This record gives sequence, structure tokens and C-alpha cells, in this order.
Amino acid sequence: MLQPAFPVLEIFSQQPDGGLLLTPNNRLRNRCQQVYASNQPPNTCWTPPPVESLQGWLDKQWFRLQQQGWPPALKQVLNREQRQLLWQTALDDALDRALLNSTQLCRDADSALSQLLQWRLVDNLDQMDTAIEPLLEQFALSLDAEAFPLFAMIRAFTAQIHAHNAITPDQRDQLILRAFEEGALARLPHIDTAGFAQISPLHQSIIDSAASQIVNHPGTRRGAHVQAAPCQNLEQELVQAARWAAQKLQQNPRSSVGIVVNNLGQCRALVESVFARILEPQILDPAQPRYTLPFNFSAGTPLANTPVGSTALQLLDLLTDEWDYSQLRNLLFNPLWGSEEELWLRSALFRRIQKMELRRIDGATLRYWAERIAEGPGNTAPEALKLPGQLEKLGDWQRRWQRAPAEIWAARFSQVLNTLGWPGNRNPDSQEYQQLMHWESTLEDFASLSAFAGTLTLTQALQQLRQIANRTPFQAETRDGPLQILGVLEAGGLSFDHLWLVGFGQQQWPTAPAPNPLLPIQWQKHWKMPRASAERELELARELTDDLLNASTDIVVSYASEEDGVHQGMSTLFGEREKIPLLESDALSAHQQQLAGATALEQVQDAKLPPLLPAECERVRGGASVLKAQALCPLNAQLRYRLGAQNYMAPTIGLSPAERGNVVHQVLAEFWQVCGNSENLYALDEQERTQQIQTAIDNALRSARKKHGHLPHGFWEMEQQRLERLIKQWLDLEANRPTFTVEKIEWEQQVSINELQFNLRLDRLDILSSSDGATPQALVIDYKTGQPTISDWLQTRIREPQLPLYALFQQNAHAIAFGQVRTSDCKWKGCGELQQPIDGIKAVADTLKDSPFATWQDLVEHWQQGLELLAGEYRNGVATLQFDRKQDNTNQSDLWPLNRWPEREQAAQ
Repeated sequence: MLQPAFPVLEIFSQQPDGGLLLTPNNRLRNRCQQVYASNQPPNTCWTPPPVESLQGWLDKQWFRLQQQGWPPALKQVLNREQRQLLWQTALDDALDRALLNSTQLCRDADSALSQLLQWRLVDNLDQMDTAIEPLLEQFALSLDAEAFPLFAMIRAFTAQIHAHNAITPDQRDQLILRAFEEGALARLPHIDTAGFAQISPLHQSIIDSAASQIVNHPGTRRGAHVQAAPCQNLEQELVQAARWAAQKLQQNPRSSVGIVVNNLGQCRALVESVFARILEPQILDPAQPRYTLPFNFSAGTPLANTPVGSTALQLLDLLTDEWDYSQLRNLLFNPLWGSEEELWLRSALFRRIQKMELRRIDGATLRYWAERIAEGPGNTAPEALKLPGQLEKLGDWQRRWQRAPAEIWAARFSQVLNTLGWPGNRNPDSQEYQQLMHWESTLEDFASLSAFAGTLTLTQALQQLRQIANRTPFQAETRDGPLQILGVLEAGGLSFDHLWLVGFGQQQWPTAPAPNPLLPIQWQKHWKMPRASAERELELARELTDDLLNASTDIVVSYASEEDGVHQGMSTLFGEREKIPLLESDALSAHQQQLAGATALEQVQDAKLPPLLPAECERVRGGASVLKAQALCPLNAQLRYRLGAQNYMAPTIGLSPAERGNVVHQVLAEFWQVCGNSENLYALDEQERTQQIQTAIDNALRSARKKHGHLPHGFWEMEQQRLERLIKQWLDLEANRPTFTVEKIEWEQQVSINELQFNLRLDRLDILSSSDGATPQALVIDYKTGQPTISDWLQTRIREPQLPLYALFQQNAHAIAFGQVRTSDCKWKGCGELQQPIDGIKAVADTLKDSPFATWQDLVEHWQQGLELLAGEYRNGVATLQFDRKQDNTNQSDLWPLNRWPEREQAAQ
């Protein structure tokens, strides 16, 4: 059993009647009670030992004063959130200037006031000026109030607490001291103290006034064998500590093992992850039911970061009626909301919302599609109708609920969570139940702000609740185990059979000073206030180091050999110590090595899916994009177009690149549907052309405006101006061509190649003028707002098959071309055999150096063979994972979870 570092049983045996043992925290108090209980005869009744933590004892004294009706005690003691609100009001009253981080300033002011009261520099806030003037003169500081804005804030804060008939916890301690001095509280005959590393003057005065005799018990001096363990970084320190602890517990499961982590609160998540992985590797099994880890932490996790607390806050965000995709995804698929029976509905809803590619999703859109999908054909399950009803009710509340006090919002929030069925239908496990109890307590703390916060909007109420949940620590109740993971201060007064100290390099120990920015630094240094100076931190570190070195006979001190890019050694407070080698194995790593050394499994290459069924060949989804995907990577083509793997574009501010490209296509289609041919284009004067362009732009932007109604009017004006400049540049290029007629625009056509049926949509087909009575030639055009290249048409695997596929099924086609529609870079890029040349459209023989294609017919035959090859591969299920260019793989990284490219690369290495 874990023992205190002082002779607790001896202290209890020597205490007179009415004596008391005070400890700095509840952990040490509980340990003293357990040691006392373990030494009592079995099957007997006995009186609990007289031991209290300092704060617990002060709370009891205050309660006793209130029970007695002592007039000064009939006031409310403010909690942290209530003080924060009053400080914010005081800041607004006292300082006439805008501050970037008023929240942090209020926290610093609260801490500064606490230090003034705890160090007894100010005993009465109403007489603060009288108290601080001699202190300012003592250190030759300015008496100008503007030099120290803290004092103006304290005056305003004092007025606020008087108005609410309230006091701070430190003022409560002052009244407890006064009660002992005036006899309102009876003095004890004897008080023992143990385990204190530091204590404020006010608390020391209370203890001195509370008893006739005070005895402080230092820790028992023990001769320790101390070793050093240099590591690369903090994570390696933790891994070494966990392996070492596992070894010690394997040697003797009943031994007490302590892990003291410097700055535990900042790295608790990493500590828990490492120790769980090494000491409880079965927890990594997804099928393993969750259980409380068998080691104790002295640091908790914010309630807002726990599953129950985080889910509750996310669900309350539904009231905001607008979310981004990550928020909506976390909400819809949260396991503590809804049931598995309606998971299909949530998946379909999120997939539908994703297709819309909105930057933010509003409540009306979410409710509309939830109802549409739930009422779809075949959806008869009752569970499918719950979600639309819940969303509709929340939308109604969001519209009706106005400003209200915090207690009203607390009731509303509970109503929302109950309506949504939080925290789910299953019975909560032990940790979830404890988190539920903490949540109820958090709502009570939030409701207590009513008298201080006035009426709140929804946004303000959610912000206050989230702050309270972030400041509320949750620590799962665990059985008393042999392994304790503690912070430096929490380890005070405890002794262990084995002790490992983590994070004690030269740059971490002693800790760096961090004085309060609002108090005069001279005061803080002179009275040795917390974190005031390097000298004060060194003095405290020496005391704590001495306590730690006497906490066990077997101690290892670890440190990171490099911190922030600077080499460091172990803190000099530990002296020179023998270094131990690193531990190389634990249960999990040994199992992984065993698997790695096992008989290699035979690998069977399977690069083929089942061939398409005849019905699947009749209408291939995806059009020409299927053949392009097959050319770039056969496996990715099968995954995307046969198995339905999809990735939606991330929403952007304004229009996405794809939407901008579609708008350009629509504008040109609108223009040529009216204009029709080059003769009409030549006939338009500048004003008429501009008017026709503007009309086309207005028509093309109509659907985009409807989809993006949140964008301001100024955005659409700029987009219209951009499009007008771009289309004018493109039409100038068109006007320099030989005469032509636009035959087809956005023409849909069904084609068949190698037994696959495709539906194609042709951007534009032009009929070119002919001479000498020759048959008119056709030019197949595809608009591009990027920078295409015609070399992709000329390879064995045709990387851009769209235009070649169109050309195969247009009898009079003699050329194909990309129309590159880009600002200041409009041009034609194509090839063919034209009677009247067009700048940018090359002759077939000039497409490549030493081109294998002499005529248009040669090129058409090449396309026929290449496209039949790709279509045949797709129809027969060819699914090899290969890329001609590295960029083809990078551009399709969204398919890596399915094609397992990273794992294949790793295995190949």
C-alpha cells in the first residue's frame, strides 16, 4: 500500500483529544485515512482519524460560521465564473480603452487580488488605498493611479461584490481568521501539519490562530539510490517510465510505483496514451469494451473534452442553425446521439449535403433534406422519422427563444438534450455515468450566473457554458492501484517503493518565473509570491527536489537531451548520477516483433475485378471520364466508377474553380445560342456585343446566385466584370478565325465503343466554311479554363479521351481543339486537317517531332484503337495500381484509403 512520507500512525497516536492533522490536498488526506484504517482490528467499529485537507477544513469552518448565524459570514462566496463576470464589468467601468484579450486580463486581475489578500498586503478592500500607499512609497513607486490600472479595477470590482452582497474565497479566508481571533470559532488544542511545500501567509495565520500548539512534520529522510535516464524527447521519457513501471510491477505486483511528471497538466493526454499502450495493450482492440485504466492520475481532463461533455456541447450547437462540414459530420455520426437504425439516414443526409458543396450549411437546408430523405420510397421505419422531427423542433426553438437569464438557458439546454435523446439509448458505462453527473453540476454552475450575467443571448449562453465545461476537471474514480501518476506538487508527502521522475532537464527544472503582469514586480520578489522570480523558483525547486529524493529508495530521473533545439542535461539540483541504459521492449513491442518475425504470408497478386455484366455495359456512369480514369490508373477507375468512391470538393469562399469553369461554359453557350455564327459576330458593334455578353452572363449566373445567396452584391458585381473582360478577350480570338457556323451547343449524344454505351455532352461543334464546293468540315471544341495539352491525345493510353471520342462519332470532323479561355491567355490548342488554317490548331504531321501520324485518318485510327483498349480494360475489370506520372497518384490521394498506396510503398521498401 502507498504510504505517506511521514509517520502518520505515530502522529495519530500522539494527538491529544480534539487534535487535527492538516494536509495540503485530498489525495494525501485519503492516504492517511487508508493507512489508519488498514491498522484497525477487523470486524470492529472505530472513529475516523482526525485528518483534513486544508481547503476541506476551511470549508467546514465557513459552514460552521454560517450555521451559527455569524453576521459577517452571511454572504455568498463567489466561484470562478461569477468572479470572471464581475471582473469583466469592473474592467468596462474602470478602463476606458479597448483591450484585445479582456478575458486573460480579468484572470490576471483575479490572481493579483488573491495574492494581495493571501500575502496580507491588503486586509480590507474598502481601505485598499490606505494599505497600498506606504507599499508604493517603500519601493519608490509612482502613486499615480494610471501607472497601475489594477487598483482602479479592484475598486470597481469591490463595488460590484458589495452590490451583490458577495465575497471572494480569499475574503472568506480572512473572515475565518477573524472568527478565530474573535472567538466565533473555538480553538483546537493541537494541529499537526504534514506534506506542505508552500503555504501562504494568510493560511499560515489561520492555522496559527486555530490552535494552541502547531507541529509541522517533515518527511522521513531516506537514503535513495538515484539514477539518470537521458532520452531523446518527452515521449521517449514516458515510454521508458512505462516500461520500467511494468517491470517493477511484474517483479512485485504489491509494490507501490510512482511516476512524477513535471507539468503533468500540459501533457496528460500523451501520458495516458503511452501508459495505456504499454501497460494495458488490450485497450487498443476496438472490440474491447471500455474500462477504467488501473492507474491513478492526479490531473483531470476538462469535461468539455470527455465524450459525454463534448457531445452535449456539440448537440447544443444545433441551436446556432449554421455549421461547417466538420461540425455537421461530428454531430450526425456521434455515437451518443441517435441509434444504429437511423445511421443510414444520417449517412444519406450528409452525403447529399456534401454534394451541394456549400461553405456553411444552414438549418433550413439541413431540415429540408432530412425530411425529403426520410420520406423517400421504402423508408417506413419509425426511427427514420425521428431526426426530421427533432431538427424541426430545434429550428422552432431557435426562432422563438430570446434573451434570458442563465438559469432559463440551463433549463432550455436540458430540454434540447432530452429532445435529442442524449446520451443515447444504451446504458452508460461507469465513466460515462460519472461524466453525466459532472455535466449536471456544470449546468448548476452555469445557472448560478443569473444574478451576475443579466440576460444572455444564445451565443453568449453557449460561450459561458463552454467556458465552465473547459474549466471543470473530470477525473474518473478508480480503485486504489499500485501505480500512481502525479504532478510535482501532488507527490508531496507521499512515499513509494519505486519512483520515476519525468521531465527534469535543465530547462524545465526549476520552472521559469512568470510573475503576475499587473502587480509591481518589486512586491512579488520581496514577498516571494508564486512564480515571481528565478530566485524564488530555485528556492522552491530545491525544497521539492529534496522531498522527491526522500520519497523512495529507488529513484530514476529522466530528461530530454534536447529541448527546443538546444542540448541540455539533467537539472543540476539532482547532482551527478549514474546513467542507466534504455529499456528496449514491452509487451506490445515484443508482440509486434513476434509478428514481424513470423512466417511470411504468400502474396497473391489480384489486379482484376469481375467483368461488367451486360446490363452494366448498356449505360456506363461517368461518360468519357471513365476512360480518362482508366488511362491514368485502372484500379482508381474501378473504385470510383464501379464501386462509387467519391470525394467532394472542399467548399471555398465564393465560387469554387469548378463552378467558375461551369459559369464560363454557360456564358459561352448562352452567347452562341443567340449569335449563331461568325457573320453575326462580325456584325455586332461594340455596344451590341457588350449588351449580348452581359445578358449571357446574367442568365449564366442566375443558378449560382441562388445557390450562393449568402454572397454579397459586391461579389457578384466583381464576378460579372471578370467574366465580361474574359468573354470579350475570347470573342476577339473567335473574330480572327475564318467564317464558321456554330452547329451544336451542349449536345448530348449516346455512343458505343467496345460494347460500352456512353452518354456524352459536347461543348460545341462548328461547321467551317469551305471553298471550291468541298464538303464542309467540322471542328469539335471543348472549353477549358485551365492549361490543357494536346500531347495527351497522342499516347498509347489516351489521357484526355473526351475530344477524340467525340471526333470518332462526328463524320465530318477534321479537327479537334481545346478552347483555352483564360484571362490574357486565350488561345486554341488542337490538331487536324483544315482547309483554312486556324492559329493554334496544328496539322496532324506537326503534332510531334517525327510524328507517326501523317494524316487525319491515321490519328482517328490511333484513337479508335486506344479508346477500344481502355474500354475493353474497364469492361473486363482490369484494376492494376500503376501510374504513368507521379502527379496522377498525388492528384487522387483521396483514394489512398481504398487502393492502399502508402502501405504498398512501405511494404516495397
